[in-house]
Amino acid sequence: MLNLFLLSSLVLFILPSRRINFLLVLLGLLIYYLSNINFYFCSPLVTNTDFYLNDEVSLFITLLLFFIIFISYLSRISFNAPKGIGLTLLVLFYFCFEVFNTCHLFSLYFFYEASLIPILYIIIKWGSYPERSIRAMIIISYTLLFGVPMFILIINLYILNNSWLILFISQSPQSVLTRVLIFSCFAVKLPVYGLHYWLPIAHVEAPTFGSVILASILLKLGGVGLIRILPLLDISRIKHLLMSYFIVFTIYSTVICCFQSDFKRLIAYSSVSHIMAIPLLILRNNILSIQRIVFIILLHGLSSSLIFLRVGLLYSIFASRQLVLIRGVALSSPLFSFLLTLTFFFTLSAPPFPSYFTEVYFILASYILTPYIILIFIAFIFFGLVYNLNWLTRILFSTSTNASLERFKHSYISILPFPLIFIMSFVILFLTFSL
Repeated sequence: MLNLFLLSSLVLFILPSRRINFLLVLLGLLIYYLSNINFYFCSPLVTNTDFYLNDEVSLFITLLLFFIIFISYLSRISFNAPKGIGLTLLVLFYFCFEVFNTCHLFSLYFFYEASLIPILYIIIKWGSYPERSIRAMIIISYTLLFGVPMFILIINLYILNNSWLILFISQSPQSVLTRVLIFSCFAVKLPVYGLHYWLPIAHVEAPTFGSVILASILLKLGGVGLIRILPLLDISRIKHLLMSYFIVFTIYSTVICCFQSDFKRLIAYSSVSHIMAIPLLILRNNILSIQRIVFIILLHGLSSSLIFLRVGLLYSIFASRQLVLIRGVALSSPLFSFLLTLTFFFTLSAPPFPSYFTEVYFILASYILTPYIILIFIAFIFFGLVYNLNWLTRILFSTSTNASLERFKHSYISILPFPLIFIMSFVILFLTFSL
């Protein structure tokens, strides 16, 4: 895979700067991946001499990776640097691909941390605010604070077990502190509330295609990392320590969304509240919960990319992300208003959208943890309805001005990702039920 990746980078650099070149390179990588994967579903993990995995998690998450990179490249219309963006996305693709498909502990850690480099380059190179370099240092600080202890731990685990394979290392006993540090390393990029401060900063500074990658791919590295290192964690010993924390801050992070005036920060905090379902299901630690985690990762990756594409398009029209200034869209563009309404129901997890099944499965898988999860879920739905109705009514039904009517001009290429994401979400639902 590395040789093909290097060849693809060289071809992309040599060819003239055209959009179709990157898409053809990405399509070639997808065909190569599908032609070499072994489809052993509903079976133990299949490994080979290169420490790669072939299972349901790696397959579905890698397909999501291909789709999000494709959507991100389509959304970079306003930037006149196709080669630079294409090479950056290709490097990011390779790092994330290695994380999603490896069972080698050091490779998992190395590429997990290295995946932050392309997004930092995107923020610093194509960010829109002068403070972006300082904000990038905050993101690096979070990574080093929790990444360095993890590096020391995995070196110690290798010395004790003389192996990098996670399944072999899991057979040795681990202390509670070791489990908490390993969990925290991946929970930072998930992110769990309390370790999330870097996420709103990154979203505010990143361009639209950077926010799409950040929410749809980089945050999923934490979820996949937790699934991979789950054999190293004795969940029964830390479950009661973490469960109350996750339940309380799931509601608290949803309440925070009701007081946000910046549209992008609102979506960032809503991602934090929704993604808290993953550590709760990790605590359940059975086959049903792991399957639901993969389903949540896939659907959240699509819904978050859909939301940030919507925010980016509104920002390009109104030159602001403040909800008080974005208004009158219903009179300006009925088509875009219809897509915004569909997005509202998609993020609200209303039937028949696939995100509705995600919420139902979350209740079924987490009910065994505590029966009171139903009360928590009702509060979560209520506050989610509050902040979603807030932005919908402000954007669509507030009084418009003549200036907003004159500014609202967009091409059909800019809204092309919207129907693609809706179609992909139903494809994922179909594949999930077929398996």
